Amino acid sequence: MLERIREGSQGPVAKTILGLVIFSFALAGVGSYINAGGEPNAAEVNGSAIKQSQLERAYENERSRMESQYGEMFSRLSSDPAYMANFKQGVLERLVSEELVNELAQRLSVRINDEQIKKAIFEMPEFQVDGKFSNDRYLQLLTRANYTPAQFRDMMRQDMTRRQLVSALTDSEFVLEREAKQFQALQAQTRTIDYVEVPVDLFKDSVKVEQAEIENYYQQNMVNFETPEQLKLSYVELTLDEVASQVDVSEQEISEYYEANQATYKAPERRRASHILIESGDDKDAAKAKAEALLAQVEQGAEFAELAKEHSADTFSGENGGDLDFFGKGVMDPAFEEAAFSLANIGDVSDVVESSFGFHIIKLTGVEEAKIKPLAEVKNDIIEQLQHNQARDIFVEKQQQLADTAFEVPSTLNDAAEVTGLEVKTTSLFDVSNPPAPLNTAKVTDAAMSDDVLNQGYNSSVIELSNDHLVVVRVEAHEPARTKKLAEVKQQVTNAVKLDLAKQAAQDWVDSVNAKWQQGESIESLLAEKSLTIKSEADMPRFGSSVPAPIARKSFEMAKPSGEEASTTWIEVSPAQFALIKVNAVDTPKVASPDDATKQRLLQAMTNYHYQSVIKALREAAEVKVFTKTDESA
Repeated sequence: MLERIREGSQGPVAKTILGLVIFSFALAGVGSYINAGGEPNAAEVNGSAIKQSQLERAYENERSRMESQYGEMFSRLSSDPAYMANFKQGVLERLVSEELVNELAQRLSVRINDEQIKKAIFEMPEFQVDGKFSNDRYLQLLTRANYTPAQFRDMMRQDMTRRQLVSALTDSEFVLEREAKQFQALQAQTRTIDYVEVPVDLFKDSVKVEQAEIENYYQQNMVNFETPEQLKLSYVELTLDEVASQVDVSEQEISEYYEANQATYKAPERRRASHILIESGDDKDAAKAKAEALLAQVEQGAEFAELAKEHSADTFSGENGGDLDFFGKGVMDPAFEEAAFSLANIGDVSDVVESSFGFHIIKLTGVEEAKIKPLAEVKNDIIEQLQHNQARDIFVEKQQQLADTAFEVPSTLNDAAEVTGLEVKTTSLFDVSNPPAPLNTAKVTDAAMSDDVLNQGYNSSVIELSNDHLVVVRVEAHEPARTKKLAEVKQQVTNAVKLDLAKQAAQDWVDSVNAKWQQGESIESLLAEKSLTIKSEADMPRFGSSVPAPIARKSFEMAKPSGEEASTTWIEVSPAQFALIKVNAVDTPKVASPDDATKQRLLQAMTNYHYQSVIKALREAAEVKVFTKTDESA
C-alpha cells in the first residue's frame, strides 16, 4: 500500500490534480488578502495576530466535536453562558500555545514541504472514495467546514510542523526500571483514613451580617455585578443550499444532463497487478541482476506470490503476494504504469522495469475495462448539480429582492421576508461578545452596532457571511453594559457576605478541632455539638473509592503517621464544605517488576509534563495580548 502511494505521487494525473489544487490555492489566497482588511484580532503572540475568524472557526470545530462525542450531556452544559465563555477561552489558550510552538519551529528551521502535505492529504480517509483520493470530495468537505484550500493547506502545514517539533522534543523520553517500579508501587498504594465532612451551612445561624459589611462587599466586588452589553436581533437568512433544496428537477432534465456529460461519468480502464520490488541501494547492478534472476525463476514456473513474499522490498504488498489492487492511469510511477498497461493478457509478466524506487517485476492479475457509470449510480449527483445550477439565478434574484425591500421598508423585516418567501427569526438577549450562530461573526456585530441599525432602528444592509449565505438583521432590544445598584442585588450581596462569614467561622472551627485531633485528643464531643460523625475507610485505593475525590486526593498527599503526633489536616472541599482528615495507616506493596502498561503511563505522563514545561517557558518569554472589550493583556 505504501509503495503504491509513493509511486502514485509521481504520476501525471496526480500532478494534474495537484496543479488544479495549487491553482485554487492561488485564487483563494488572493481573495483572502483582499478581504482581510479590518478584521479584529482575538490575540497577538509576539506581534503575530490570531484573527477573530480563526478563533470562531476553532471554537465551532471544537464545539461540534464535543457535541458529537458527548451528545446531550454537552448540550446541557452549552446552555450555560458562563461555561461556554470558559470553553471559548480554553480554545483561545490552545491557539496561543500553537502559535508559540509555530514560532519555535520557525526559529529551529523545522519545515514541512508541499510534497509531504500533498501526501498527507491524499492519505486522509475523509477525502477518499473507494480507497482512492477524490478531489471533488476534498473540495466539498473543505467548503462544508468553511475552509478555502489555501487555509486548509496552511493549517495542515502548521499542524504537521508542530507535530514534527513536538516529536523531536518528546520522543527522546525514557523510563528507568527503578522509576517504573516506584511509580507502580505508589499507584497501588492504599491508605486507611478517618474523615469528617463539615458543611458551611452549620455555621450560618451563628453569624450576623451588618449593613456596613454589605456596603463594603458591594464596593469591593462591583465588577461581579456588571451586566454586559446585550442585544436581541431579528434576522432574515438566505442560503443557496436552502434555495436549491426547493428546486424541482424533472426526469427529462436529469436524462438530458447525463447524456450531455457522458465524459464526466466515464470510469477509465483500471488494472490490477502484483509486483516484486528490488531496491537499488548502493549497488544498482547487483539489484538489477537479482531482479533478472527472480524473473528467470518466474518464467521457469516459480510461484510469483511466494517470490514476492520472500524477496520484495515492498513488504506491505509482499505479504499479499505482491498484490497492488486495482489502479488507473496517473496513479503509479510512470515507468511502472507504462509496463503494467502494456501487458496484453491476465497472467502476463513484464520484463524487469526500472523506476525511481528500484527494479520491478510486474504481473497483470486483472483488468476493468473503461465504462460509463450508469445513470442510477450518478443520479443523485446530477440532481444536486442541476438544483444548484438553477438555484444560483434564484438566489441572486432573492438577494436583490431582500436588499431592496429591507432598504425600502427599513422599520420591519416582515416585508422583506414575505417578498423572498423566507421567515423572520429572532434571537433571545445575548452578550454582544458572544452572539449565537449563525450571527457569531464580526460582520454581524459591527452592522448591528452601527448608528443606523442600533440607534435609528433601521434594517441592516445585506451581510455576506459567505458567497452563498446572507443575512439582514435589525435590533429588537438593546441593553447597555452597566453596574447594578446595591438595591437591585442587596439580597445576593447579603447571602454572599453571610456565606463568607460562615466560611470563616467554619474554617476557624475545623482548624481548632484539627489541632486537638493532631495531638491525639478525642474530638467526639466537639463533633456531637454539630451533629457530625467520623467516617472511616480502610485500605482506600488511590483511584475509584467511594470517598469524595478531594478528600481522597488530599489523603494521598499527607505524610505517613509516625510517633505520637497523628497525621491530620483539614481542607476546603468546596465553597460549601470543609473536611477533617486523619491518615491511620499506609500500605505500599512491593513490586518485583513493573508491567508494560505502567511504563507506558509513566512515559506519557513525563512526556506531557515536559511538553507543558516547554509551553510554559515559551509563554513566560513571549509577549501575549488577549483582546477583550477592555483590551486587557494576558
